[in-house]
Amino acid sequence: MRLSLFVLAALCVVCCSAEIRALDPKPQSTDPNHWWCKRFKEKSALIKAGGSQVVFIGDSITHGWENRGGGEWYKYFKGAPFKALNLGYSADRTEHVLWRIENGELDGYQAKAIVLMIGTNNTGHFPEAEEPPADTILGIREIVRKIRAKQPKARLLLLPIFPRGATPDDPLRVRNEVVNREIFRYANGRSPVWVDFTEKFLLADGTLPRDVMPDLLHPGPFGYDVWGSEILEYLDCACAGQRTPGSRFSAPLKPVSNCGRNVPVAAVPMGRFYTYSSTWGSDWWAERLLRNRRQIVSSGGKIDVVLMGDSITHFMERSEPKYGGAAYAAFTNRYSVLNCGYAGDNTRNLLWRAMYGELDGYSAKTVVIMIGTNNPHMQGYRGPSDTAAGIARIVETVRRKQPGAKVLLYAIFPRGKAGDAKRADNEKVNAEIRKMADGKSVFFVDICDRLVDGKGDVPPEIAADRLHPTQKGYEIWLPSIEKHLSSH
Repeated sequence: MRLSLFVLAALCVVCCSAEIRALDPKPQSTDPNHWWCKRFKEKSALIKAGGSQVVFIGDSITHGWENRGGGEWYKYFKGAPFKALNLGYSADRTEHVLWRIENGELDGYQAKAIVLMIGTNNTGHFPEAEEPPADTILGIREIVRKIRAKQPKARLLLLPIFPRGATPDDPLRVRNEVVNREIFRYANGRSPVWVDFTEKFLLADGTLPRDVMPDLLHPGPFGYDVWGSEILEYLDCACAGQRTPGSRFSAPLKPVSNCGRNVPVAAVPMGRFYTYSSTWGSDWWAERLLRNRRQIVSSGGKIDVVLMGDSITHFMERSEPKYGGAAYAAFTNRYSVLNCGYAGDNTRNLLWRAMYGELDGYSAKTVVIMIGTNNPHMQGYRGPSDTAAGIARIVETVRRKQPGAKVLLYAIFPRGKAGDAKRADNEKVNAEIRKMADGKSVFFVDICDRLVDGKGDVPPEIAADRLHPTQKGYEIWLPSIEKHLSSH
């Protein structure tokens, strides 16, 4: 019966090729004589035998507990009370783990603790344009969801992807750190619990020594000893039904970069995945990112118009007449459109999306950017020049990721009444970003005077809340975009 599932999975690969690779459950092989299939069969037999209190899920780094870390596995986990089960498979990526979870590896027993560390092969096997960090994060997110559904009583221990490469600037380590800074947000302090002891693998300058990881990827005996000793207290507490003592198991990661006085805060990318206070049903930002990545994968590699922004762009696609409605529907009938507007986003959030997934895997004809009105709400806001610096980095990222696209950089739309303090900040930003246009690939477009009345106020018929356009407002904006499309 199990082997027939491998045949079914092969058919699914053909039928569901539009799914994001990292989220498309599949086995490494469908050949029953392949080592991966044999291992899956062997592990299935162990699962049926039962008794495991602790389960490790991962790739070759976890698989290595059976060889390079064999002595440490015996020392820490082999016997009572853990009787640990190793479900690490060399070369596995998130899609392979998802397949294994869907095909029985968490069924028929109740674990006390599950240790998850996955993702280094997602970033390591494919260039970033084919496997951007967003996809890896979404794949890990789905694994966490599946584990929680299959093993709701188990304490899930979520580990960051271990450091790889000799130095902190190793490209693959950098990509993994982008993933780590976001999956950390899925830990709620109890299950999942974030356990980060990776600094114990590194020297003070961030160098990864070969006596810790001989090939700069897989731990040697010393590395496995660090791993085992660092999680032992958690596993003891989980098996005893106790809360993990102390706060070190849920301590947040260090900031994304050095945000010193001379670093524009608005130009430092930041995702908006789960926070500790979020509920599992409200991760809309990730769901929207997932929707857009799926559209990209199914686009055939070409999209006419990419709209990048905040709620003003986001609400364009809403069907209610007070928003984009018929005007947007007509626009999307004429062009293939990727709407990358996200309510509440500031330049940092849009920059994260631009750098790590929403501009990868296709070629756009035109990219429209209108962002910045939310920046004054941003923690650490430093004024209009800081916002302009964030927009400048967004433009640079778009030019690098989409070199063939025309960039339409819109002035931030007016808000409120004339004299509104936030509008005054936006006008200062507009004065600075106007200089970014070169008239060749980047064009500055200012329609602000068409969105206000004779007094300089934003009238309700243009924006009912004096911020978000009504259909009439979008009927002004969309034709101004189309005018530039026809001259591309």
